[in-house]
Formats: sequence, structure tokens, C-alpha cells
Amino acid sequence: MSGSRLPAFAATLRGEKRELMEQQLVFPRMKKIARERRFALRNLHLLPIFFAADKSPDNRSVIDLQRRACWIALALVLQAINEAVYQIPGPWYSLHLPFFRPWEGTVSFSLVLGSFFMMWMAFRSTTLRQQTTRAAKHPYRWQWIALILVLMTSVAGVVEFGRAISVSFFQPPQYTNDGTSLDTNAAMLLLQGHDPYSDSNLVHIEQIFNIQPNWTTPLRVGQFANQVGYPSSVDLRGVFATDMKSGRAPEFESKVSYPSLSFLTLVPFIWLGIYNVLPFYLLCYLGLVALGWSVARKELRPWIIVFALANISMWSSVVGGNLDVLSILFLVMAWLGRNHGWRSALMLGLALACKQPAWFFVPFYAIMIFRTYDWKEVTRRLTIAGLVLLVLNLPFILWDAQAWFAGVMAPIGDPMFPMGVGIIGLVGSPFLHSYMASTVYSVLEYGIFYPLCMLWYWRLCKTHPEAVMLLAVLPLFFAWRSLPSYFACAAFPMFILLAARGNTSKGSLPKQTPTLNGPAHSMPAEDAAREEEVLALA
Repeated sequence: MSGSRLPAFAATLRGEKRELMEQQLVFPRMKKIARERRFALRNLHLLPIFFAADKSPDNRSVIDLQRRACWIALALVLQAINEAVYQIPGPWYSLHLPFFRPWEGTVSFSLVLGSFFMMWMAFRSTTLRQQTTRAAKHPYRWQWIALILVLMTSVAGVVEFGRAISVSFFQPPQYTNDGTSLDTNAAMLLLQGHDPYSDSNLVHIEQIFNIQPNWTTPLRVGQFANQVGYPSSVDLRGVFATDMKSGRAPEFESKVSYPSLSFLTLVPFIWLGIYNVLPFYLLCYLGLVALGWSVARKELRPWIIVFALANISMWSSVVGGNLDVLSILFLVMAWLGRNHGWRSALMLGLALACKQPAWFFVPFYAIMIFRTYDWKEVTRRLTIAGLVLLVLNLPFILWDAQAWFAGVMAPIGDPMFPMGVGIIGLVGSPFLHSYMASTVYSVLEYGIFYPLCMLWYWRLCKTHPEAVMLLAVLPLFFAWRSLPSYFACAAFPMFILLAARGNTSKGSLPKQTPTLNGPAHSMPAEDAAREEEVLALA
């Protein structure tokens, strides 16, 4: 009986083993099919849009530009996180995250510094071998992660876009940036026949626009004369209320602190009876996006749209009416038209007539033009730009030169409190307990890092002119005041300049591929030499 059961048991055992082997063969195959389907779905939706499917050597430059776009994406993500950290008021941290309060400046410092590193990687030169190797494995996993992160950030950008439309068209004027309220009031004074630089008054402006104390720029005078650290919200409210009752506000910046184009652009709005000028800054940003779309290679246009939405720091500037949005538009146009002589110089002059940070771009522009042409062209273009600045400001200089000079030099001459996301933000952290003398920050900014950045641009300007968007503002990271808005307009404009150009192992070159003119029939040796030359440029 046991002998008859033994063959049946063996047959059963063999059947179970066969079934187990079939399962082991089927499940890996099913997993492989599932992976292939997910990969195919991924390719169907995203890969052709953001990453080139053609990995041939002829498409190497496009693949390299898309890789650089991923670095810009990471820079925008870090700046968006910093914007979120910076916008949260300090009392909230003290109430809910008291342990984080001493590290707030350090976190902002690290995030902005990290975005600088990402932008440096975006214009960092690569060799032909590196481009060929990367093209074969394009896109890498980190590029997919960068794309996913920037797409997630763009969702917040959609919210900011809706917010910008709301505050621009459906709400009364509310200027969280005191520079915007001062400029709007300057346009009103000009239409009334008054000098904007001499007749500006913060008490009068507060009655028109209902300014909050934390929207102002406090000065280290009067009741704030004996302190270096930025006043608390309680102190700001108390001093501001006292000043509004007395009719004088010496502790707060009341001057029109920018060149004349900052408010001349707003005169048409006031003349038409429109006192909410925020639509102007929204249009400036949309104009920058449209400019980027028009000059970019078609393979990079999807990145333009995503970056325009994910650029949270610039959206904050749009909502706040920050003048940097206008000046960076002119600067981008000046760099894009650098081969068009007086038109490029005109755009540079308009940028200089908007806001003082644009002045820091002048040495870099001179270096680029000198390295491309000669000193005569540099002199001619800077003369045109200087004349544009002078013509727009000359009436106010003749009106009251002292008031004009005091207003334009206010960001440097007035005793403002130290603040920002640069090294000044480390004060109060475990790394830096007190402020250094203001001269130390000036030496770091003007004496060390500006010369270093200009020398760096001397080497890069012919191959990577887009690097100016980082190098011209990088020294401000070491300044007494390093506001986030100084760096908000760097990454996206850099990508616009980058997207308008091709890229080679030597750097960036125009997107039009050079053509060779010659006889219809030539020697094979000459054809080979010309082919090598084209490959070196392509």
C-alpha cells in the first residue's frame, strides 16, 4: 500500500515544483512588462516634451542645453523654498518653531547659495567627450527628479499667477513694497506740477495707500538711532503710529530712491485715473516670458513655460510691484541684442534709468563688448546708454539737483538697517553672533568680489554671456543689505539667454548652424577639413 502511494506522491511533488517554476518565470516577466509599460507611458507624455528622443551626435547641443535647463530648474526650486521661508513672519517661528528661529538666516543663506551653485552648473563649460557620454544616457535619473520638482513648484506658480491677476485687476491698490508706493506717489506729484524728489512725504502716502509699518524701510535715526539690529514688529508699529500722528516720519525712508524712469512709466496710469499700477509689473513679466519664448529654440520652449510658472521669487516681485521686473526686462533685451549696436545700448540705458542694481551690469557689458569688438565700440555704446540715463533724469536734476542726488543715492547714503539672505543673514546664528563693521561688508562687496566676478566674466563672456545674470549680482550676497529681490531675477533671465543660443564644447554659440560656401566640387581633403570645422562649432 505504501509502495502504491509513493509514485503518486512523487508525481504530486513534481507537479508542485513545475508550478512553482512557472510562477517564478511568469512573475518576473509580468514585472518586466509592467516596467516597460510605465517607461513607455513616461516616454509618451514627458520625454518628447522636455527631453530630446534623438540621441544622435547631431543633436548633442540640444541634449546639453536640456541638461543645463535641469540645473536652472533646481535653482528655481531652491529659490522658491527660500521665498516661502522668507515670507513667513518671525513671530510665527517664535510661537510655533522656537528652535528654528536662530537658524532662519542660515537656512536662507544656504538655499540662496545653493541656487547660485545650480546656476553655475548651468553655464559651466563641458568637453565634447562629456557631452557625447551624457547624450548616450540622456536623460539621467537626477534630471527626471529635477523636472518633477520644478513641475510641482509650477503649481504654486499658478496660484501666484492667479494672485497677481487678483491684486492687479480686482482689488484696490495694496503695495507691500514701499518703493512702489513712493514711485506711484511720485507720478501723482509730477502730474500736479511738483518735484517728486523734493516733495515726497511718507505721511501723505500712508493716507492714500494705507501702508503697513512692516512694508516700510526703517532708518537708524531718531528713535532707532542707537540700535543696529532690525526693529521688531512691535517697535515698528509703535514708532510708525507716533510719526503718523506728528506728521513727520524721520525714522522711515520717504525719498524717491530710484532714477526717474521708475515713476515715469507709471504716469500714464495716474493720468488715466488708475492708481493700482500692479498690472504694469505683471505685463512686464509676461513680456519677459514672451521674449523668452520668441528667442528660444523650439526644443526649449516647454522649459520656458514651466520656468515662468515655477519662478516663485519673481512672482513675488510682480505681486509686490518690485521695479526689478522692469529693469531685468531691459537688461535681457540689451544682452540679446548685443550684436545690434545702438539698440542694445538703448536698452541698457533704459535699465540704468530704472533702478540702481542695473548699474552693476555696466562693467560686465563693457567687458563683453570689448572682448567682442574693441574700445571704440565700448565707448560708443556706453555713451549712448549714459545719454539715455541723463536725458530721462536731466529735468529733475535741473529742477533740484540736491534733492535728486539725495534720492538716487539714498540706498547707499541713508543709514538703513542691515538685512538680507547673504552673509548678513548669518548674524544671530550659531555661526556669527554680531555684525561686523559696515566697511567690512563694503570691502567684501566692492573690493574683493566685484573684481573677481569681472575677471571671471572676462574669461566667460564670449562663450557664456548668460553668466552675467549671476556674476553681476553675486557680490551683493556679501553686502550690508542683500535683499532676496536682488537675486530673484537671475535664474530665469539666465535661461532665456541660454535658450537663445546653441551650446558646444567651447561654450555657447548662436543657434544658427554655420554654413560653408564653396564650389560645388571640391577636393576630398578640403571637404574633410571643413567637416571637422563644422563639427567643432556644432
